[in-house]
Amino acid sequence: MTFEELDERFPNGFVDAEITGLDVDYRNRSATLHLNLRGNLPDSPDRDVYAPAVLRANEIFYISVEPPDTDHLFQSVRSKITVNGYPEDPDNFPLFAHLKPKLPVDAFCCRFYVHDWNSFIHIAAARAEFTWVSAGGDEVNRK
Repeated sequence: MTFEELDERFPNGFVDAEITGLDVDYRNRSATLHLNLRGNLPDSPDRDVYAPAVLRANEIFYISVEPPDTDHLFQSVRSKITVNGYPEDPDNFPLFAHLKPKLPVDAFCCRFYVHDWNSFIHIAAARAEFTWVSAGGDEVNRK
C-alpha cells in the first residue's frame, strides 16, 4: 500500500497526526509508528477527537529522522510529536531524486513534517499496513 492510498482513507489524512512512538527493527527491516489520528470529517463537531493507530512499514529501504533545527532544540519535552504526513518529494528532499529510481514503483514513501522540531522523518518501504487500536489496546481493521 502506498502512502497516498493510506492518506486518502482518512478524512483528515495524516494532518496534525501525533506520533507517540517509533520502533525500528533493522534485523526484520520494519518500522512501527504509534499514532493518534483524527478520524472524523473536518466539519464534524468531533473533528478534533483523536484515536490511536499503528502504521507498520515493512521491508524498509530507509528511515531518516532529521534533528530539530536550533530554534526548536530546547523546547519543552512532550510525550508526543505533532506531524503532517506528505508523499516524499524530490524538491524538498533532494536525495530522494536519486533514490526513487531504485525503489519499486509501488513502494511506500513518505515524509512526516515534525512541527515540534521544524524537520522531517523520511520513510521508504516495500509495503505498509495500517491498523486502528481499540480502547482495550487491541489492533483492529488491519489494512
